[in-house]
Amino acid sequence: MDINPLLHRELQGSVEFFLDFTNLDPHSRGYGLTVDSTKDVAMASIAATGFALTAWVIASERGLLPRQRAVDITRGTLHTLLHHVPHHRGFFAHFLHMNTAQRRGKCEYSTIDTALCLNGVIAAAAYFQDEPIRQMADELLARVDWRFIVFEQDGQALFHMAYNPDADGDYVSDQPGFISQWDMAAEQKMMYLQAAGHIEPSLARRLYQGFRRDKGTFDGHDIIINPGGNLFAYQFSEAWLDTASYLDPDGVDWFNNTRLATLANRQFCIEHAHEFKTYHANSWGISAGDSPWGYDVSGAPPALGNVKPNGTVSIYGAVASLPFVPDLALAMIEYLYREHPQTWGRYGFFDSYNLAVEPPWYSHSLYSIDKGCSLLMVENYLSGLVWHTYTNSAYIQNALSVLGFYKRHEGE
Repeated sequence: MDINPLLHRELQGSVEFFLDFTNLDPHSRGYGLTVDSTKDVAMASIAATGFALTAWVIASERGLLPRQRAVDITRGTLHTLLHHVPHHRGFFAHFLHMNTAQRRGKCEYSTIDTALCLNGVIAAAAYFQDEPIRQMADELLARVDWRFIVFEQDGQALFHMAYNPDADGDYVSDQPGFISQWDMAAEQKMMYLQAAGHIEPSLARRLYQGFRRDKGTFDGHDIIINPGGNLFAYQFSEAWLDTASYLDPDGVDWFNNTRLATLANRQFCIEHAHEFKTYHANSWGISAGDSPWGYDVSGAPPALGNVKPNGTVSIYGAVASLPFVPDLALAMIEYLYREHPQTWGRYGFFDSYNLAVEPPWYSHSLYSIDKGCSLLMVENYLSGLVWHTYTNSAYIQNALSVLGFYKRHEGE
């Protein structure tokens, strides 16, 4: 079958998802906020809103949304982020009430979820070249106090993961305050780019060098791994940053790193096909998302600890692998659409499925950050739009220069 029409249907369905599950009531304080998942349409997540901001870029470029409508939605969203969404020193509350934009419970003020939102802000400002959008984007980016979450440990400069001022707040185990640290290679690389324009260059470079580069191997090649071997942690920063065009200051090829990690993830599924009916050469991908047991975070070797496969395949994780292993991802997309129509709905593919349980389980839910990641990667596979827009923005170009990233042809 011709796979391109299916990819365009997936892309259009994803945009429709964001239109249907984003607060577009012009009289609401929560205008522009996007649901965390379809399981609770009253709860928005700040990270989901960043993916939605990027969805409006894609929708405008493809004529799925009139450009002025996309501009108006973006303007309204940035106004909400600037004036209504609770923040602590520029770091947004992770979860919000959809209609009021109030902090949900006593959730943390999250660094990575703020960064995912701001990636959408950067992409939107670079694409639309609209003065009100640019001004609000500059304000949002400038008010983040990156120094607030920096600390020193064993001679390394690191970021804390989150902050929660409430003694009984989310992730608070002892005293309220800072929560954990980004001391490993994972999805947080975007944070070093965003911080680079607002702290002294020497500290920006120390922070980027501060996290561990744990190594694993696949097929004789080294991979810089995230501790749990989750696919999404290789994909979130790379959904915006064009790692195919840049190497890091030490010559690390993050694009190839993700490619190798994806191949290892797939191989792990193949090797465990005798244990789990879901796994085989055209059905692979272990990540985070919906499962028969609720939200599940899983991974595959190479990883720091033991991983325990449970038969759940992350469909979005495989779809988001399109730029890295196109032939393998396309084969799986075609297989699922043909052999498992239960994985497909109004908005394209659902989150995941698991045939190793009784009865076989198919997710009928969508998580916005999952749908958003696969949307961005489908667009990048087809056109490179998000990579080009975000990476070539003045903001990210400056950050790459500060950190010492260089184009491949400059160092090869």
